[in-house]
Amino acid sequence: MRGFFENGGTQAYIVPFKVALDLAAVKTATAALSRVEEVSLVCLPGSTDLALQQEILRHCDELSDRFAILDGDPDSSLQPTGKLKTQRGKLDSALGFGALYWPQIMIPDPASTTGGLIAVAPSGHIAGVMARSDVEFGVHKAPANEVVKGALGVSALMNDTEQGDLNRLNINAIRMFPGRPPMVWGARTLTQNTSWRYVNVRRLVCYIEDSLRQGLRWAVMQPNNYALWKGLDRSITDFLTRIWRSGGLFGATAAQAFYVKIDEELNPEDVRALGEVYVEIGIAPTSPAEFIVLRLGLWDGGATISET
Repeated sequence: MRGFFENGGTQAYIVPFKVALDLAAVKTATAALSRVEEVSLVCLPGSTDLALQQEILRHCDELSDRFAILDGDPDSSLQPTGKLKTQRGKLDSALGFGALYWPQIMIPDPASTTGGLIAVAPSGHIAGVMARSDVEFGVHKAPANEVVKGALGVSALMNDTEQGDLNRLNINAIRMFPGRPPMVWGARTLTQNTSWRYVNVRRLVCYIEDSLRQGLRWAVMQPNNYALWKGLDRSITDFLTRIWRSGGLFGATAAQAFYVKIDEELNPEDVRALGEVYVEIGIAPTSPAEFIVLRLGLWDGGATISET
């Protein structure tokens, strides 16, 4: 977990395995983690076993308040039938509760006396990068175009064309550019649902849902009347306005960025008789600018460039 703390992580729950790392052991671990509300990221560093990774994804999908960071298969040639693409084809989270990162990163070998390097799985480091990005910018910012601290290289280099192939598969690359340390260069989730394509959108919504669950506990056992509805509306609106002002929601005005609805249509008499209250919330999250498109025109004696 050194890479997690080195990159900005501050608190981690580590589930030790007293037996072999198999499916039964991972299910025991996820059962233990399911009782810890503070968990927001889940990793299984170094394992690319499909059954184990699928269990981590299932855990995050089921609880819907945490995100899986998975390691891509280290033995990949990026060919259509390569292990990485086969692995990706068997990992899916319909609502985007996980992401896959590749390749491995190179770090100093602690056993080397000559400055040698070893390849390690990136998930622990990526979790730290996400934690750092959350603190510095907010959970709404895509955790990409970020340095992987402690990494001195990557186990496989790629060009823009090869990364484009990975992007289409929603595999996030870790890349080296001239004069730069290894960088996280992707922020896509393991889903085909475009609404949940990006890591920051999925995690922002998780953050909003969790914050509202905790922040609105004052409403439990209160009289279910118009005064309660107005209080809920005000609390939720204030919270979402802060997120909008920080850049987490898209819109020139707060009204364009989100809405809050709590009325008799959602809460008819039979619902109120059950002691229940319902609120409908709509938000417009910001998506990352994955590609900046430049249009370059050349002619005799001049040139022009435009951005779209």
